[in-house]
Amino acid sequence: MRRRSFMEAALAAGSLALPGLARAGQVAAAAVAPDSIEPLIDYLVRTRFQDLPAPALAMTRAQLLDTMGIALAGRGEAGVRELRELARELGGKGESVVWGSPLRVPAHDAARINAVMVHALEFDDTFGRGYLHPAAITYPAALAVADLVGGVDGRELLTAVTLATDIACRIAISSQPGVDGFATGWHNTTLIGYLAAAMLAGRLMKLPPARIVDAVGIAYHQAAGNAQSHIDSALTKRLGPGMACAAGVFAARLAMRGVTGPRGVLDGKKGWYAQYHRGLASHELLLGDLGERFPAEELSFKPWPSCRGSHTSADAALQIVAEHRVRPDQIERVVIRNGPAEWPFLSNPIERKRRPATVVEAQFSIPWVVAAALVDGKVRIAQFTQDALQRADILAMTARTSAVQDDRLANPRGGPGQAVVEVATRDGRVLTKHVVAAKGDPQAPMSPAEIEAKFADCMDYAGLPNAQATALRQLIAGIDRVTDVRSLSAAMAMSA
Repeated sequence: MRRRSFMEAALAAGSLALPGLARAGQVAAAAVAPDSIEPLIDYLVRTRFQDLPAPALAMTRAQLLDTMGIALAGRGEAGVRELRELARELGGKGESVVWGSPLRVPAHDAARINAVMVHALEFDDTFGRGYLHPAAITYPAALAVADLVGGVDGRELLTAVTLATDIACRIAISSQPGVDGFATGWHNTTLIGYLAAAMLAGRLMKLPPARIVDAVGIAYHQAAGNAQSHIDSALTKRLGPGMACAAGVFAARLAMRGVTGPRGVLDGKKGWYAQYHRGLASHELLLGDLGERFPAEELSFKPWPSCRGSHTSADAALQIVAEHRVRPDQIERVVIRNGPAEWPFLSNPIERKRRPATVVEAQFSIPWVVAAALVDGKVRIAQFTQDALQRADILAMTARTSAVQDDRLANPRGGPGQAVVEVATRDGRVLTKHVVAAKGDPQAPMSPAEIEAKFADCMDYAGLPNAQATALRQLIAGIDRVTDVRSLSAAMAMSA
């Protein structure tokens, strides 16, 4: 089903009566008309694999490889371990696979644990304009439900995830459009994950549209996820997407049994936009060109396991090392220039960013990431462990590092701002690199070799046997031909 039929249905329902930006009173006044969730669910249910454009599907296939790799690499991280141990202790019906383990648990529990795996290493994909990590709130829910219901083929998996990702990205950019997602106080990935996971589960469980609206409403009633965990470098930052995925899957199961949820999910008097976003909404960004334009085609993939806002700085440091063959003992001092979105969050206060106390804090420290790049000539998972935080060589480099805010480096579209790294050497040289687009962005994509190297690094860190890693890679490459994606979950099970 393409754009014309979608938009005709939406117009008939009155869902597009709010073009552009609307204020809270306008949203509430329009709530007597069918809520905007309805054309989105219609789109979700009616769209088939053959309706989707090749670029959107290609992005979802790339997400699958990236996500399975980083999830397995995250299987032993703090937060994941505790969730898995608790699930083993509590038990329950063995419906879905906990990746990287022999454990099978109820579907919502598997979705929770697997989503935290995806998000734990700060290595997951990013939708910059919406301050969103889509894969962490889609694939874990989708594969947990696919394990539960059985018979979901590879094309249906790709279709459902492509649509849920598209809707999640649209909700993100339509909510307080143009406002820094972190500045609103929400962790968008977690908050939007409740809705996205419920939609995915509803489609894969083949619920009728009205029941999927109920599922989303039930999930919306639970939706939360604030940014204080980022500020405090708490493990709850990585747990948030898991909470969302579990709630979304559970909500769909409740809806299937007849439990109802609110209908005014997005436009209601206390709906999404009014309650969480001060009534600021763009229905054009939400519904415009539905089925034709896919914002998720702008997705970025991370070459390095740290907050996306650190990646222009990391790239600059790595380029300096590669071009000038500068050694750590030659460096006198380092100055990092960041935009107004990155500096207050990732480079300040400098004393704390120089000596991160936790892995999460290191993942959100530009001085740590840059120092690691300058010392090792690369940025890898092994630099973000509790042991690595004690490395004297990296700490010596962070002690010589400072950061300043430069408003000229802001990214007006959202996502990582530009960065300038200046390295002063002991022999009097000043080596400078200015990076505009973060590596992995559509403007600066990772090469096929870099993508394969990332997957291999993740498999090595996960401890996956070579034969199993090769079989998993081949299964993902042929996902279109897979008749039941439970084989994919089975391929990620490990004996320990």
